[in-house]
Amino acid sequence: MSVDPNLVGSFLEKILKRKGTTNYRLVASHFGLPEFDGAWAAHPLSKIFDVLDRQDAIANRPFRTSCVIGVTSNSPGPGFYEALAQLKGIPDPKSPNAREKLWVNELNGAYSYSW
Repeated sequence: MSVDPNLVGSFLEKILKRKGTTNYRLVASHFGLPEFDGAWAAHPLSKIFDVLDRQDAIANRPFRTSCVIGVTSNSPGPGFYEALAQLKGIPDPKSPNAREKLWVNELNGAYSYSW
C-alpha cells in the first residue's frame, strides 16, 4: 500500500498544532500500514518519514516527525537522530540524556512553528 507522504505530513502538523505526540504504531494504523516487525528500514513509514524530513530540512523548519515516539521508549527511534545528523548536520550525541535534550529542542521548535 502506498500513502502520500504529504497526507502523513498534514496529519503530523495537526498533532503539532495541539502540542501533542503520537506513536509509530498509531500513525501506521491510521494510514492502514502494516504493523511493525522491528525492521524499521523496510517499513513504509521509514520512506515516508525520510521524505518529510528532507522537505523540512530544505525548508529550514523543524522536523514534523519529532512528534512521533516509540510506545515503550517514549522517544523517537534512532532514525530520527540519523536524519538530524544527515540532513541538518546535528551530530547524534549517543548518550540518552543528550539525545532527549536534542529531541525536546526539535519538538519544541516544531510546536512553535506556524504550520
